[in-house]
Amino acid sequence: MQMQRLLKILSLALLCLSSPIVLWASTADALALQGRIVQVFEQNKNAIVRVKAAYRQPIKEADEKAEDSLNVLVRVGTGFFISKEGHILVSASRAAGASRVWVEYRGKPYAAEPVGHDLLTNISVLRLLQPPEDFSIIPIDTSLPQPPLGSIVVALSCPLDFDPSPSMGIVTGFDKKLGKRIFPTGYLRTSIPVDGGQGGCPMLDINGRFIGMSVASINELSGSYCLPPDAVARVRDDLLFAGHIIHGWMGLEVTAKVDKGDQRNVFLSQLVSEAPAEKAGLQEGDQILAIGGREIADVSDVPSAIFFTRANQFTSVKVRRGEEDLEFSVKTLPRPDSDPMMEAAVVTELPAVANQPLEKETATTP
Repeated sequence: MQMQRLLKILSLALLCLSSPIVLWASTADALALQGRIVQVFEQNKNAIVRVKAAYRQPIKEADEKAEDSLNVLVRVGTGFFISKEGHILVSASRAAGASRVWVEYRGKPYAAEPVGHDLLTNISVLRLLQPPEDFSIIPIDTSLPQPPLGSIVVALSCPLDFDPSPSMGIVTGFDKKLGKRIFPTGYLRTSIPVDGGQGGCPMLDINGRFIGMSVASINELSGSYCLPPDAVARVRDDLLFAGHIIHGWMGLEVTAKVDKGDQRNVFLSQLVSEAPAEKAGLQEGDQILAIGGREIADVSDVPSAIFFTRANQFTSVKVRRGEEDLEFSVKTLPRPDSDPMMEAAVVTELPAVANQPLEKETATTP
């Protein structure tokens, strides 16, 4: 072990003293990185498909004979196989509400049927009626840690009318809000743009592991937002088994207050009468510490934690009431259509509704 350490130190010293060796090392590192990207692409390219969806739109003309005429709009995106039964993930903006959806794989069209859509996260699940004989899938591992900022990301997509292609970028952030708009859960931000049919593509790390699915483009930054694996799996499971995602609901509003240490603490500001939170014993003024095992340090953490709760199941909520830490078991309900999932307000700032989509002027669905 001591000899190995000395050799490493000697190697570093040589790199610092000899520019030709530095050049050689840089070239070797670049070739190694190139080899990894090629390998990631080759191992996963057979899981990538082009998705096309036809939408019927009425033609607005003065001619009365054309009143019943229809104009067909075709939207194109990227999808990827997630099961050997032929299930595919794709952006809901490229599949929801379409009159017909089909998939192109290796230049051949395959008929597809929708399994379910979630417009909130912009994810749809499709199933091919007759899947191709040979294709691969991209597994979704929810146990992977969040990639650190600066990590290399490889996107696999079908840009324009081209075959599946790789593109490389880096992880640039992990956001739970954008301005005053709070996201339904945390999103991975990358430097990879997803325009021209690339929306819905999978993002992989340098080891070929799935780290997210592109769900929104960030035009001003030439980048994109990705839904992380745990959130993708949450939506996928509901769509496969119920055809739609069932959002959990507790019936509460929260407020962030800044203490003397310049730290924001999150408090219950209002409880809906007879809602699960009130029935479980939570009270206005309680400081929220954790929901479902996820720590709460900012109002943007609350909708993200509630996103992973399951309707009609009990969820642990830890609060601080006065000097005492308490834990309650809240049986969440399906979110009512007439009520928001959760409203979050920051003191001295305008309220932000947690279950709204990304602001159109800042981020648009690909």
